[in-house]
Amino acid sequence: MKRYIEIVYDNSGSMNNLVGKKLKYEIAQELFEQEILPTIGLPDDKVVLRLLRMECTSSFSRAEILSNQRDEMLRRIKAITHDQSTPLFHTVYDAIQACKNTPADEHLIFVLTDGDDTCGVKIEQLIDADTLKKYVRFYKVLLVQLAVTSHISRNNLTAFTNALGGRAISLDGTDSLPQMRKKLSKALTISGFSSQFPLEHCFDSLPTKNSTWEEVESSGMSYHQALLLFQKGFLTWLPVWSTPVKSLQLAELKFLNSLVFKSAMPEDLVRTMLSQLKKPYYYSFDCIFWDFEAARWKYFIPQNKIDQLPNDEARWDDVPEKGRMADSQFLEKPDYSESYTEDDLYRVEEQSTLRTTFKLVREGAAIFDRKMKTIILEPGDRVVFKGR
Repeated sequence: MKRYIEIVYDNSGSMNNLVGKKLKYEIAQELFEQEILPTIGLPDDKVVLRLLRMECTSSFSRAEILSNQRDEMLRRIKAITHDQSTPLFHTVYDAIQACKNTPADEHLIFVLTDGDDTCGVKIEQLIDADTLKKYVRFYKVLLVQLAVTSHISRNNLTAFTNALGGRAISLDGTDSLPQMRKKLSKALTISGFSSQFPLEHCFDSLPTKNSTWEEVESSGMSYHQALLLFQKGFLTWLPVWSTPVKSLQLAELKFLNSLVFKSAMPEDLVRTMLSQLKKPYYYSFDCIFWDFEAARWKYFIPQNKIDQLPNDEARWDDVPEKGRMADSQFLEKPDYSESYTEDDLYRVEEQSTLRTTFKLVREGAAIFDRKMKTIILEPGDRVVFKGR
């Protein structure tokens, strides 16, 4: 089966920031090597690495076809420099356009980012509803949020991914690397990038209380059926009438009872289906489904309508930690009119002493007169130059 795979990689400046004792891009490289590489680079795969656009408008993202040799793929990922802003949504749009123009049996878009889009654009401004309906909903899209701390940024990235019919997951900065790998591995399977078996459990614990067998039978499952499931080697625990049924045991019983008795499928087919799952069978039919055409279990991808929110702070995410406010940055501003826009507003990152003849507005405070020769700027100040 021919697959066309777009790897949209965030090469923004913020990937140079630390998470614990490692730089973000070092974590990204390890995740790519351990979890992503094993799912791509098959003989019929065409894999494209796409880096972020240089700017929000009048540019196109850089893309290159990768060798199907996995060691070469990793070498290329490790050679990426991280010095961009994050026109993320425009770059994903470029990936979608490339998918539209490339014939394949499957189109997959994998996005790894550590922050919100810095252009402030919304999905409906980029991709029309007809394109979403005709093309994008048939693509497999997975967006990985790497150590994104802003709740607004997380919301917006998830909203964008849901609008594409894809799945977004968050790898928290507090997660260990093994925890990140486990989350990513499951997400790759859920989103269709990986076809490795067995599928991970739908749940590891449930908050419900234990049930008596009278309560179990009142829900439509008999004690006799449970014994049969155990004798056939399906149920992983021995039913005992005098022993309460734990919540996870009940979940397994519900799943197997529906599959074996309610579906009336041949036992050989049931065994084939269960061979793709992991014992004990902690699954449910609102979590996974059997695709008869592909002859395999698949996860449902939950889709919730989430609105994007204004996130002016995103523009500062990729500015280097040091030297964010240079005097020359202000002196070269071409327009010193009495009105200003958000694009003329600067944020002070560290205390600075500025000598200038321009009027200066400190947000929320007074206007400084041009006769003042030296101005002390404090971290957190927002300033804009006005007329001479």
